[in-house]
Amino acid sequence: MSIETVVVSKDQLDMLMPLIVEQQHDCGKKVDLPSTRAFFEGIVGLEATFQIMAVEDGVAVGLAMVDPIPNLQFADKVAYVHDVYVTESLRGSLGIGALLVAAAFVESMRRGYEFAEGETEPDNNAARKLYVRLAEKLGVGCKEVDSVRYLLDLRPGIERAHTEPGYLDRLGNPRLLSRLGARPGAGSRRVIHAAPAELD
Repeated sequence: MSIETVVVSKDQLDMLMPLIVEQQHDCGKKVDLPSTRAFFEGIVGLEATFQIMAVEDGVAVGLAMVDPIPNLQFADKVAYVHDVYVTESLRGSLGIGALLVAAAFVESMRRGYEFAEGETEPDNNAARKLYVRLAEKLGVGCKEVDSVRYLLDLRPGIERAHTEPGYLDRLGNPRLLSRLGARPGAGSRRVIHAAPAELD
């Protein structure tokens, strides 16, 4: 079995919807499937906002949402990575959440975002350390803005991508990303980051 991450496209919404229903149930929300699907049909495929999905054997097992936010202190817009969700049966064992966040940062660089921001709970030390490790692995800067927000400076990665063809694709190397969050002895699934197709 293998897990890959992909940028969600409209033709993958049928695969994504069961995971969205699960996520909303976990949050205690009542699910209105037609309006939820309509929401995603309206945002999937837009240039500024995007979603990263983890897929195993044709089933969505994780999702990260990315939206632009204004941050006049650092840039006109910042890629805000939020609502990272992994299906309950795979949480904490394979590093899928880490892969989703890493893939979101790489895709943000691909789309020209100079900065990205992520959040976590104040007592989630593993997630707090993850942002620092991600920045190191991706070759970008990381600043703790406060106890729950992290700002990544993606400019070094973007500059390197301009001088090294294929650099962003190499960041998706399974050996690089698979070690970000997987716990020791975490099963036998292989984790792959599929590089998204070049943007038109």
